[in-house]
Amino acid sequence: MLAINTNLLRILLYSIFILYGSSAFAQSNDNFKKLQEISFDQIFQEKQKSKSNSKPQQQEEQIELSINDSIFKLFDVDIDLTLGEISFDTSWGDPVANPQIRANKASNLFGPVRHNADGSVRWHRGFDYYAPQGTPVYAVGDGVVSLIQNHPDYGHCVLITHKRPKRIYYSFYAHLSTVSVKYGEKVRKGTVLGKSGITGNAYNLSGEDEHLHFEYRTSPKHGDRKQENPNAIVKTKFYSADPKNKWQANVKVKKKESFSLFW
Repeated sequence: MLAINTNLLRILLYSIFILYGSSAFAQSNDNFKKLQEISFDQIFQEKQKSKSNSKPQQQEEQIELSINDSIFKLFDVDIDLTLGEISFDTSWGDPVANPQIRANKASNLFGPVRHNADGSVRWHRGFDYYAPQGTPVYAVGDGVVSLIQNHPDYGHCVLITHKRPKRIYYSFYAHLSTVSVKYGEKVRKGTVLGKSGITGNAYNLSGEDEHLHFEYRTSPKHGDRKQENPNAIVKTKFYSADPKNKWQANVKVKKKESFSLFW
């Protein structure tokens, strides 16, 4: 009798799992369709409509955060469920095969390495890797594709959510020409996400300025300044800075040859 009850219980649990899985899959597909609707045109229209009295930079940030909220509230549950199913390799790889900084300039590294026309500091919140159009772009670690978007500044871009023992991180890849993965897809370190390009605000670049913009984040949202130095997890062949240039004097970058980090 106990065996029969156990079998019935297994059948019941399996049926519940199938029903829940089907529902979750349908919800994920619905969320993906909604994400696709939040496109370049919508973002552009939001920027055009805004007539607030705030400064241009503040205005841009407010619009960006508003759009972020509408995007990222959709996939939080989906991604959490998917991450829970993965046994991770917790080491990190590189987003391109030859991790060389664009034009070998410190201004294409992370930090207060750029300045505006009025002399004020302007942060660059990622690494710009030299990547001629069509260069394969790789996932830097195991994770889940959390966003595929056509953004007016970032162009075709992909966000990957990475679960680690102590926290969740996000890697972000921008200015792609093509995307080879789908929303909600599990990826491994080294999975080809797509190919580099000159989409978004990189549309007029050529030659040694063609690049992959890569960010390492503690938040998935654009514009909320939660990026960290990518050199914490990835490598670069660039290892010099101009000490006479106050914007670049404190750039700290590790040489590829001596770099090794696992967590």
